[in-house]
Amino acid sequence: MLLFGTAGIPNSAKKDTFSGIMRLRELGLQAMELEFVHGIKISHISAQKINTFSNKNNITLSSHAPYYINLNSLDKEKVEASINRIIKTAEISQLCGARNIVVHPGYYHNMDKLETYNNIKKALKRVLQEIQGYNVTIRIETMGKQSQFGSLEEVLNLSQDLGPQIMPCIDFAHLHARTVGKLNTYQEFCQIIDNIQHKLGKKSIKDLHIHISGIKYSEKGELYHLNLKESDFNYIDFIKSLKDLEVEGIVICESPNLEDDAIMLKELYYS
Repeated sequence: MLLFGTAGIPNSAKKDTFSGIMRLRELGLQAMELEFVHGIKISHISAQKINTFSNKNNITLSSHAPYYINLNSLDKEKVEASINRIIKTAEISQLCGARNIVVHPGYYHNMDKLETYNNIKKALKRVLQEIQGYNVTIRIETMGKQSQFGSLEEVLNLSQDLGPQIMPCIDFAHLHARTVGKLNTYQEFCQIIDNIQHKLGKKSIKDLHIHISGIKYSEKGELYHLNLKESDFNYIDFIKSLKDLEVEGIVICESPNLEDDAIMLKELYYS
């Protein structure tokens, strides 16, 4: 089964998490990503209430760790702070009942890509040591800018090397932007899914965490998100590939219109 939802509180809801969950239920959507992108500002008590409320309303939660993470920073203090932000996100996400935690891993800084990979892998090993026993999965996101670590190959290799608690978040719009307009056909979408399955096993595409939106890009990759109908992203064939290859998991919409595109994608999937 595929669940469809929004990156954060829907635009048509009051700006609190409980109202967002209620609005998603009213709209027939099934998931929401808690956006901790500017820091974690909820208490443990509030997190536990969110967990209970989301379960009651059948809304599956995930979370997005702060943007201020760079596991390949040239400043060791920034790497330590990044590791701690991921650990803190894991702690609060577990209390909220959000199993999947999306992470932007870092930048190349003109460094050799293999060296960057090894630095990020080493930092993630530290994270895994600290979150042993947590019922969370760290989802390393495919990134849209060519200066950012996060090609499809890189995130899949991290999952292979570090085990089941490190898995990918496949942002199809980012992959489209990163390749400057490629990876946008039915065959290419199917190839991406086949690559995931080949490297990580069939169970990986039965529990896939996906981000999607329209996207504007330049020769260096991502510029900003767009609504799907205002972009060149081939969302119809994207949905067809998910359906034909029997992908299961969560599809989180990051378009500016959030719930409108999420509803459109869900209706297209079930049509």
